[in-house]
Amino acid sequence: MNRRFFLTTTLAGLLALPASARAATPEEAQRLVRHISDELIALIRSGADNGAKRAEFAHIIETHSDIRQIAGFALGRYARSMPEALKSRYVDAFKRFVAATYVGYFDDYDGETIEVGTARPTNNGYTVETSVIRRGQPPLAVRWDLSGRSGQLLVEDFVIEGISMAASQRGEFASLINSYGGDVEQFVRYLEARG
Repeated sequence: MNRRFFLTTTLAGLLALPASARAATPEEAQRLVRHISDELIALIRSGADNGAKRAEFAHIIETHSDIRQIAGFALGRYARSMPEALKSRYVDAFKRFVAATYVGYFDDYDGETIEVGTARPTNNGYTVETSVIRRGQPPLAVRWDLSGRSGQLLVEDFVIEGISMAASQRGEFASLINSYGGDVEQFVRYLEARG
């Protein structure tokens, strides 16, 4: 086998693999952010009732984010000692809670568009800068943190005007768990009721 044939077949094999099975490129990171943005705007404009929007938003979250990692980060130190059955309940409740929370903001939509900027490599994936263009207001800067640690490029965090959504959620959850005297199961029941 000569060197040229080896390089050609290896390159062809790599190009035939889905993005999830090889290292993602900056363009693929940008395409992912554009795709998710388009899905979200279509959902907001869909006219569906809030229950249907919550279900679809939860599906988008599950498809395009590392939900277990995000949920674990939001739970902080409590995630380490949580029994697996409770952890599964928590991750499902977390996903539905996030969907319910963000769908509640959909009513504020006023024709905004999202401009996707450049993708910069990080240790685990990419950050993609975007701008939410709003009528009569300055653009809103949103950074998407994407990771390929799972073997697929997935969303790990949003940083809106310098504020990490994952870190904000972690602070809120720590406060809630403290209000329940550290009872994580009671906290999970609270999330289940909210989602």
